[in-house]
Amino acid sequence: MTKDDLDSESAAGRSEGGDAVLRKLNAFLDSIIENIPAMVFVKDAEHLRYEIFNRAGEALTGFRREDVYGRSPRDLFPAEQAEFFMGKDRAVLREGRMLDILEEPINTPLGKRWLHTKKIPILRADGTPSHLLGISIDITERKVAQDALAEAHRELERRVAERTSALSEANLRLQREIEERKRAQEALVLTEEQLRQAQKLEAVGRLAGGVAHDFNNLLSVILCCASLLERDDSPVSPAQAAEEIRQASERAAVLTRQLLAFSRQQMLAPRVLDLNAVVRGTGEMLERVIGEDVELSIVAQVDLWRTRMDVSQLEQVLINLVVNARDAMPEGGKLLIESRNVEVVVAGANGVAPGCWVLLRVRDTGVGMDEATAARAFEPFYTTKPPGRGTGLGLSTVYGIVRQSGGHIVLDTEKERGTTFDIYLPQTLESVSGAGPAEAPLRPARGNETLLLVEDDDQVRSVAQEILKLQGYRVLPAATPAVALELSATFPERIDLMLTDVVMPEMNGRELAQRICGQRPELQVLYMSGYADQALNTDDALTRDTFLQKPLTPDSLSTAVRRVLDAPR
Repeated sequence: MTKDDLDSESAAGRSEGGDAVLRKLNAFLDSIIENIPAMVFVKDAEHLRYEIFNRAGEALTGFRREDVYGRSPRDLFPAEQAEFFMGKDRAVLREGRMLDILEEPINTPLGKRWLHTKKIPILRADGTPSHLLGISIDITERKVAQDALAEAHRELERRVAERTSALSEANLRLQREIEERKRAQEALVLTEEQLRQAQKLEAVGRLAGGVAHDFNNLLSVILCCASLLERDDSPVSPAQAAEEIRQASERAAVLTRQLLAFSRQQMLAPRVLDLNAVVRGTGEMLERVIGEDVELSIVAQVDLWRTRMDVSQLEQVLINLVVNARDAMPEGGKLLIESRNVEVVVAGANGVAPGCWVLLRVRDTGVGMDEATAARAFEPFYTTKPPGRGTGLGLSTVYGIVRQSGGHIVLDTEKERGTTFDIYLPQTLESVSGAGPAEAPLRPARGNETLLLVEDDDQVRSVAQEILKLQGYRVLPAATPAVALELSATFPERIDLMLTDVVMPEMNGRELAQRICGQRPELQVLYMSGYADQALNTDDALTRDTFLQKPLTPDSLSTAVRRVLDAPR
């Protein structure tokens, strides 16, 4: 064998080995293309006929490979779509770079599909294109979902626009209603105080006859005794006549305080009290309210627990409830006022919390209320009485007072079976204000300070001046605020205390005190009044310690003056 023969044999061996490697590589690439989970196709660059079309392409389009090979898009798709595909193909081959088509519709035997396609040019060594490689992913489900989401978004926007329009209209209606309600509330505010005053006047009118009768009796005693004191042949000793006058005056003062409490023209101050004592003290006036055809019974528990409340407010609660009870018994009946201790262990449906309570019960045998009326009984301005007989504020006032005092009120009523109001007031372990063993009254301490007395009533000013002078004080009397201001400005020495009426023509007592205290910062002030008007109730400076309730007595006047003078500054 020659050398040439050996070389020829060696070359043939190498050729056969290279072909085997190439075949193996082609088989590997064919396997990859066949199994890749995306449609892969290859077209020739000249005619754009399909030369490769994998199994995923068959599944995606519904075309078989044997129906695709050697054909162009014109042979498989509608003309418009085929021209779209081929136009993109030529652009890729012409520009020599990849084209990424994010959304591409295709009509197939399986229906319309949406593809995400990348088209890549396959170039020869000289840079000219030989084939077009295409890789497509089926995004039909995503596209359908996106389209559905977009449609849902458009529908949502449409509904939002409709709802916004509806809300705008509703808002306009609401604004109109708010404006109407505001106007109604403003009108209500304007009439509310008038209605409250009407209620007070109505109640005072019912009391007027009985009160006038009692005052006339008391005035008869005072006038007769005063007349006897002027006679030399009087069968009554001066001391006895003076005692009768004093007792009659004290009874008149009690009546006045009850009327002031009823009209809420009194300085209010909650204190520890004996409920039974308040009920007994109000009993005479209650009898005048109910009339002779109503039988009043008061059942008071012995050793009743103490509670804390403003006495005048409690009296108003009693009067309002008794007036309602009387109106519910036009033909007469029975009225029970009862007090007792109640310990609530578990909160009930009536809203009364567990604890120790002092119960005040007012029960009548009147016409009662049906469920609808009882449900609204405590509403302000709600009334079942005929016009001119009530404003509907009585029970709402009772409810407010009880709640402000930390208590509860429970209504139990039935048509034709009467009505019961149970008022629960919290127990207190403190002693009753002013309670204690009876002691002989102490004579008020004397003094030598200088006092400025401002009182526009000549008789009251004269009597008060004499009482204070008897106690050792130097008194500068002033009939008007203007005189008081002049005395303060011209009196050269120290003035220790000003005793002034609250209600006066030129200015009220508080305004006078502010002006004089600006001149004399060391001045102490004691206010006095027969009732508490707006100037008194709205001023924080006026307290029980700096206020003297009329009518005056020598002891009350002297004690109050000494108390203010001795108080820490």
